[in-house]
Amino acid sequence: TLFARSRPLLERNSQTMMANNTNFSSSILDRIIFRAVQPTDIPRCYQIESASYPEDEAASKSTLQYRQHHAAPFFRCAFLIDNGGSTSHTDISNGNMGGMGSPSIGGTTSTSSSISRPVKSTPMNLTQTLKGRIIGYICSTRCSSFTEEAMKSHDATGKILGIHSVVVEEKYRNSGVASAMMKDYLSAMERLNSKEGILKVKMDKIVLIAKKNLLAFYVRNGFRAMGISSIVHGKEQWFELERDLPTDEDANKHKCFLLDSFADVDKEGSGNPAGVVLLDESPGGKVGDVTNNNSFDDEELDDIMEDADDNNVAPEIPPRGVEWMAAVAKEFNQSETAFIWPLPNYEVSEETCVCPPKQQTPTASPNAYAIRYYTRSGMEVDLCGHATLASAAVLLGSTKQVDGNSVTFYAKHDKLQAELIVSQPSLSSSMTAASINNNNSNASRIAMDFPWKNVTLIPAGGDDHKAVLNMLSNAFFGTSIKAEVESDLKAKFCAFFNPKDQSHALFSQHVLGIGTTDVKEDLFIELTEEGFDLLRGIKVDYSSLSEWLGYSRGVIICCVAGKESSEVEIGGNRPGCKPVVDFRSRFFGPKVGIDEDPVTGSAHCSLGPYFGTKLGKKVVIGKQESERGGLVECILKQEEGRVCIVGTAVMTVAGMLSMPI
Repeated sequence: TLFARSRPLLERNSQTMMANNTNFSSSILDRIIFRAVQPTDIPRCYQIESASYPEDEAASKSTLQYRQHHAAPFFRCAFLIDNGGSTSHTDISNGNMGGMGSPSIGGTTSTSSSISRPVKSTPMNLTQTLKGRIIGYICSTRCSSFTEEAMKSHDATGKILGIHSVVVEEKYRNSGVASAMMKDYLSAMERLNSKEGILKVKMDKIVLIAKKNLLAFYVRNGFRAMGISSIVHGKEQWFELERDLPTDEDANKHKCFLLDSFADVDKEGSGNPAGVVLLDESPGGKVGDVTNNNSFDDEELDDIMEDADDNNVAPEIPPRGVEWMAAVAKEFNQSETAFIWPLPNYEVSEETCVCPPKQQTPTASPNAYAIRYYTRSGMEVDLCGHATLASAAVLLGSTKQVDGNSVTFYAKHDKLQAELIVSQPSLSSSMTAASINNNNSNASRIAMDFPWKNVTLIPAGGDDHKAVLNMLSNAFFGTSIKAEVESDLKAKFCAFFNPKDQSHALFSQHVLGIGTTDVKEDLFIELTEEGFDLLRGIKVDYSSLSEWLGYSRGVIICCVAGKESSEVEIGGNRPGCKPVVDFRSRFFGPKVGIDEDPVTGSAHCSLGPYFGTKLGKKVVIGKQESERGGLVECILKQEEGRVCIVGTAVMTVAGMLSMPI
């Protein structure tokens, strides 16, 4: 019996059982103490073991004796005190075992340091020897790997704690005993693993296998379902679960990174910098705690986990977690900082975002992560392409935080897939940005699946159309021009934007369309390429760009790329490395604390479809012309309502964040 085989042993918590057992449960839990199992307790533990499991699954008495002898701190029991059951006033700190009758029923409590009480239990006098009996236990051994062979013996230096049995005597099941016992056990293991604990070699995690109907119980207790186990134990299928055991040294530290997204790998300082903070769990709450609600019974919790893929968003975050992420983003001072943490019970699809799509096969996977985005001002935004790219590169790229080459992110309102591009096609003159090879070990080429966003045009001549033109005039014409372009560019620019100088005629020449993206997130302005170039070198009054109230996030200014600007050199003078650029753009985000964004991946959710439709192409490449600059490839999947956005992320900084949550 090498693993937790507790299928018939744990409470189901149905409404009927709760109604029938409320008084009984309260009475039982008030009289339970938890302690380490003593050698004289083994006959009683074996009695429960043999009565609870089939003969071919039950541990032998000698096996239980081995575990108690070699791994005593990891063998704990629930001890039920008899009603009014104390004998002589013998101090239990002396370890007195008398007054208990037959040793097959179990000894008295051991030393006071091993005793703990349920949180809501009534106080008791622990200076007395107590009558009672063991009604359940949890036993584990340490090992170096999660394999059946490794768990046959106890390795005192092993960093994995493998649970063998979680068992409650039949008459006390369905009364909350297993939950209380597990809570005590996890707390005791965390104390052992702390700085003040007795362990010389600290443990990393607790592992076990369980059957499907018990997954909800373990997830409720902070375990992550890792998938189907390869271990064969009987006829039924088993699932592997694990739970991290943090130490004092790393409890308040988190891995953090800075990356340049949509970068040219041979050009330092290109792309859009993003911060990424990798968390073990939701900030201020347990990992993927979709089941932390006592109003659900186990069957409902199973349904929640099985149907997790139907939810396109991650669970809500406690207020403290939101405050903490905002504070960290301010500290990072990047246009966006992404926070990611695993959602182990969410189902993801094997379908990747690279066209053409593969056959979709839903499967439980640990590569499902929640993602949230915050700006340098501490404001949360719903979606950020370059921070998603950076996050995927952290998980899948050079630091390889997860197995496999794909990850699914659950953002606030969207489910996003990302895939590491491993193979590179042969070079050709018609190659796309996705085909560009690189030899930078810190660079990762990532394809991301994003939602398709349409542009709704604003009728020309209307009040909103005029208001946008006036806003642009104030933002660009109302400020100074850099000295080096003071010549005829100023005259052209003034004529272009000054509403007093033939403004409507000139605007009709250079402003080809004004619109908004879905849910009026961004203001979208298409110019002629001449008009786009006229804005280069102009010092922008960013505050003026926020005057119009018809959008909530940013201003996209764009144009079709002409022949002279359609081929862009990438990574030096390498033959065949000139992808054809289809459109050019700039992005301003004064309403979210960003003046001009270096490269904006999420803006291409609308830029890609807009210019793909305009040019009649299914793959388009955009060049964002900020000071840093960058390239974004868009693979359009109109039938699916998705856009595959491809770019390169280069890791520049990796370290530890020491701001406690």
